[in-house]
Amino acid sequence: MTNRERFLKLMRGQPVDRAPFFPCFGPWPETLERWQREGMPADGDWREICGFDGDLRHRHPVNAFMCPGVEPRILEDEGETQVVIDGFGIRQRQRKDRGSMPEFLSFPVSDRSDWERIKPRFALDLAARLPPSEKWQAYCAANATRTEPCYAGDLPIGFFGGPRQLMGYEALAYALYDDPALVEDILDTLCDLWVEFFPVVLRNAPVDFFFIWEDMCFKTGPLISPELFRRFLVPRYQRFTAALRDAGVDIIMVDCDGDPRLLVDAWLDGGVTCVFPWETQMGIDLTEVRRSHPTLQMIGGVDKHTLALGREAIDSDLRKIPFMLENGRFLPAVDHFVPPDVSWDNYRYFCDQLRNLIERYPPCPADRREVAGSE
Repeated sequence: MTNRERFLKLMRGQPVDRAPFFPCFGPWPETLERWQREGMPADGDWREICGFDGDLRHRHPVNAFMCPGVEPRILEDEGETQVVIDGFGIRQRQRKDRGSMPEFLSFPVSDRSDWERIKPRFALDLAARLPPSEKWQAYCAANATRTEPCYAGDLPIGFFGGPRQLMGYEALAYALYDDPALVEDILDTLCDLWVEFFPVVLRNAPVDFFFIWEDMCFKTGPLISPELFRRFLVPRYQRFTAALRDAGVDIIMVDCDGDPRLLVDAWLDGGVTCVFPWETQMGIDLTEVRRSHPTLQMIGGVDKHTLALGREAIDSDLRKIPFMLENGRFLPAVDHFVPPDVSWDNYRYFCDQLRNLIERYPPCPADRREVAGSE
C-alpha cells in the first residue's frame, strides 16, 4: 500500500492496516545542528534515519494570493538579525538563522486606501498564477502517478490567516468592529479568487487534501469570538468548501495552533473535515475531543516539549495514542517544529515508540470502536 493510499483510507475512515508514520513538523535549524553534534550524520536525512514512511510536504506550486507579490529586500542589517520586507509586503525583523518566529513591524494594509491600491493583485490571472506552461504540464503529468499525498493551499490561504497577512492581527481585530465593510470586502475578494482559481488547478492536478492556514488560536482559545467567526468566516468557508468538494476534494484541513476547541463546530459547519496540529500543552484532552467529535479528522497531538524531558515523559504523553489510533481518522505527530532542547537520542526514542504504537494499534473495525459513530 502506498503512503497516499494509506493516508486517504485513514482519513476517510476506511479499513486500513495502520496509520502512516509521518513527521508533519521537522526540527528548527538549531535543533538540526544539535542533532549533528550529537551524532546524526551531517549528510544524512533525519526523516530516513528515523524511519518515517514519507511526509505531508508535497504542495502544488501555484500562487493564490497577492500576484504579483512584493520583491523581498533587506532594509537594515543588525548583526544577528535583519529588518526585511517579505514577499507579502510585511516589514519584519528576523533572525538570520531563521531560528525563531520574526517580529512583525508593519503590514501592507492599514486602511481602505491601502487595500484599494493592492486589490488588483488579487484578480484571477492564470498565466501569472501558474508555473510556465511546460513546467506546469510536466508537473501535472508527474502528479498523476504520485504515491505520496499532495495538497494545495497552506499559508496564507485562510479566511482569518489571509486578512491577517495583509493587516496584522491588531488592525484586523479592530477592523472587525470599526470597519466591518473593509473586512467583508477583503474576505469576498479572497473567496472570489479561490472559488475561481483552485477548481481550475485541481482539474489539471488533483490533490488528496486542501490545506487552509489560520493559526487563529492561542493558549486559552480563539483570537476572535466564535460569534464573530460565524458571522464573518463561516459563510465564506461554506462557499469555498462547496467549490472544493465539487472539484473532488473531500479532505479539507485547517491548520490552527493553540486551543481551537471553541471553533471546531463552526469549522465543521463551514465544511472543514480535519483540524491540525492539536497542541496538547494547552490543556487539550484529545480523547475528549474524539468522544465529542467521532468523525473529525485529526493530525498532531504529541507535545513537542515532552520530547526534551526524557523517556518517561515521552512515554506518558504517548499513552493517549492507542485510543486515538484505534478510533480512526487520527494521524499522530509532533504538534509543531521540534525545539533545540530536544536531544537526538530523545527524538529517536520518540520515533521508535510512536512507530511501534502505530504498528500495534491499527484502526479498529467500526463495530469494535470505543467511540460510537466513528464511521
